[in-house]
Amino acid sequence: MNNNFDAMKESFFTDYIRSNVPLTDEQLSTLLEKSKVLALGRKAFLLSAGETCCHRFFIEEGAVREYSIDRHGKEHLLHFAVEGWFLMNVESIFFDRPSSYFIETIEPSRILLLSNEQVNRLAREDKSFEQFDRQLLYEHIHTLQLRITGMQSHSAEERYLHFVEHYPEAMLRVPQQMIASYLGIAPESLSRIRRQLAERHFR
Repeated sequence: MNNNFDAMKESFFTDYIRSNVPLTDEQLSTLLEKSKVLALGRKAFLLSAGETCCHRFFIEEGAVREYSIDRHGKEHLLHFAVEGWFLMNVESIFFDRPSSYFIETIEPSRILLLSNEQVNRLAREDKSFEQFDRQLLYEHIHTLQLRITGMQSHSAEERYLHFVEHYPEAMLRVPQQMIASYLGIAPESLSRIRRQLAERHFR
């Protein structure tokens, strides 16, 4: 067994994997080979635009965001991730291209950097893990499809209520301007929506 496996044996990650895929200790050791765990403060970069990412990120503790910056300097937030979530840059992982996005911690975080090489190796060797890895990609695509549909078909208030329903913990941990960016609205619009909802609730 490698040292990474010994260090991660009782981690959030191993509990998560074992609850989803029937891997042996030897297979988990293979998966964790070449991995590393980073303890980071807030606003620390895991990936910058222009870099090619060779890791999948699993959030052991903390919160992370993935976002782009347009030519006017405006941020566009694509994803959040908190404890127990995977985050990966699809451009790099599946197309071996430099990323158009930044991945940055929102608060002090502990992140497992899982080697894409080892993920692919285990996926070739174990059918159940291959299916699990593919399911993660499908869920990623599905989440993006729902966001596109929301942007095209739902009002700002409807998008906000969907966010509250599906990401209640993020409401307490993510700054309002980041939530507004995720919803595709100005921070002032988000404040107005929250105020109007509060007024309706207390009538």
